Amino acid sequence: MAYLIDEHKLSKVYLKSYHTIGRYKFNVDTLIDQPGVSRHHAIIELAQGKWLIRDVSTNGIWINDKKIDKNLPYQLCENDKLDFAAPGQNSFVVANLNAQCQYLVSQSDNQQVIEISDQLLLPDSDNPTHIIYFDQMLNYWFLEDLNTSDRQALIDGGLVNAFNSQWIFYSASTAAMTKHLERLPNVKPCGLSFSVSQDEETTQLSVNLDGNTIDLGVRSHHYLLLLLARLRIQDKDDGLEQEQQGWIYREDLIKALGVQMNHMNIMVHRARKQLTEAGGENYPELSYLIETSNGKLRLNSQDITIIKGHKLETRMSI
Repeated sequence: MAYLIDEHKLSKVYLKSYHTIGRYKFNVDTLIDQPGVSRHHAIIELAQGKWLIRDVSTNGIWINDKKIDKNLPYQLCENDKLDFAAPGQNSFVVANLNAQCQYLVSQSDNQQVIEISDQLLLPDSDNPTHIIYFDQMLNYWFLEDLNTSDRQALIDGGLVNAFNSQWIFYSASTAAMTKHLERLPNVKPCGLSFSVSQDEETTQLSVNLDGNTIDLGVRSHHYLLLLLARLRIQDKDDGLEQEQQGWIYREDLIKALGVQMNHMNIMVHRARKQLTEAGGENYPELSYLIETSNGKLRLNSQDITIIKGHKLETRMSI
């Protein structure tokens, strides 16, 4: 597991694979409610097996008493000392940077931790009531009640209700989606058609693949995909290279959506789940329409049509 030590509270701060730090109580993962600390002060993220920190603050970050450059990623090492807003203040020590581990942390006692490296029976293998496992088809971890067969997807940093208590799930490992993309680099191009109402309250999405059209209906998470589609088209119109088109940082996307980080993560999860289920075994390409890299997302399509009201808003083709 990966965690910092808060030198003031002498407590562990467990790291999500994309972890925000700051003074904004309702929209950061680790709260530092001290003068000089920005609402969004720092971002720590796991990228290609390395933990990186990025300063997005007004007053800066010091690592081992040296101020780092703003908005540039800096690789963390174990035993690094981090100071936020001023040298020697709001200090944390990097205690562990394990990049291949999932775990549940109790909300009532953050020293109560359940590590998950493979399929796990809970509370124990002798009298289990639940099982945690990884679904290879959907590329997600799930917690399943063995008595009712009800299951809930485990989202990095999301709340889990189990054993009459609340837990936070952390998935500090290389994203399964990235691993699958590495094994399947050649996917068929998908054509996306959005139909959004004039007031942008409803968004319908259909996918064209191999001459077949799949209607995905109207869903709230389609608006997230629509924003990513518009960004990709705008970047192409602005002359950006294909590899650079459409990328947006998560913190910028939540501002555009007007939601909090957890809500956006759920929207991404629901979009991926719907796309994966719609594609099934015949069209695995749909599982890879949302790309992620270093805290950023983009839509993996170069064939996009957007209809607003009853008029063509914009179009992009290969």
